Amino acid sequence: MIERVDANQKAERVIQRKDATPGASVGPPKLTWAVPCDCSQADRAIRSLARARIPRRYEHCDFENFETDVWRLLSKQPLAEGKAKGRTPDSSLASAKTIVQGFAREYPAGSETGLLLMGPCGVGKTHLTVAALRELMGRGHEVRFYDYRELLKDLQASYDPDHPISEMGVLEPVLKTEVLLIDDIGASKPSQWALDTIGHILNKRYNDKLATLLTTNYLDPTENEPAIPPMPSGQKITVMREETLIDRLGQRVRSRLHEMCRTVEIFAPDYRREFRDASQGRS
Repeated sequence: MIERVDANQKAERVIQRKDATPGASVGPPKLTWAVPCDCSQADRAIRSLARARIPRRYEHCDFENFETDVWRLLSKQPLAEGKAKGRTPDSSLASAKTIVQGFAREYPAGSETGLLLMGPCGVGKTHLTVAALRELMGRGHEVRFYDYRELLKDLQASYDPDHPISEMGVLEPVLKTEVLLIDDIGASKPSQWALDTIGHILNKRYNDKLATLLTTNYLDPTENEPAIPPMPSGQKITVMREETLIDRLGQRVRSRLHEMCRTVEIFAPDYRREFRDASQGRS
């Protein structure tokens, strides 16, 4: 006989008879516990990440391992007092983390507003947004990750009549997923088809009040650049605006993003490059 115990224990109490022969006396029950093994729990976690389409490169990303004190780690000393009064890489990273972590913590409150993280390559935009997805996924929310370029390629491939997945088969989860992350939006050169496609996706999700997270390396046009000190390696944090997000997505799509997302600009160095150079003794 199997008696189920409290679900929080995630186990079954199994009463084994001393003698199963009909008519035989039954001694005191012997108790054993069937507990899910660690490997099955790990398999479930892997399957959950796969369903969410989170790439293996980002499976480890969470808020705890997101570094916000890059300057201190690289220079091994605090920023000079005069420079610390201005906008620093560390303060920019810390502010971005606070905003994204707040979104994940408070969701679904105010879920009509998503996030658009803008900044140079390697500042941790994808890390932060994946951390948000993982936290929401852990609370039972449906989430999905899509790379912008791969999404467009999948849609183009679906037009082939011999392709196993139809256009709607590709689009449906993009349009209906509770929380969607589109990584590196604007990375592909704009075409009218691409602009119409991403415009349709964003408009549909906006009208259905579904939260959307986005990252991009392209920024908005501005006349005043922030004054940010260079890193210990000498790398200057330059903001490339030869092409803006409007150039890559068009005015109409950028306007829609203003309505449906809170914009978070991150001004920091290429984290991967800085730590690679530091580990190789470059300066």
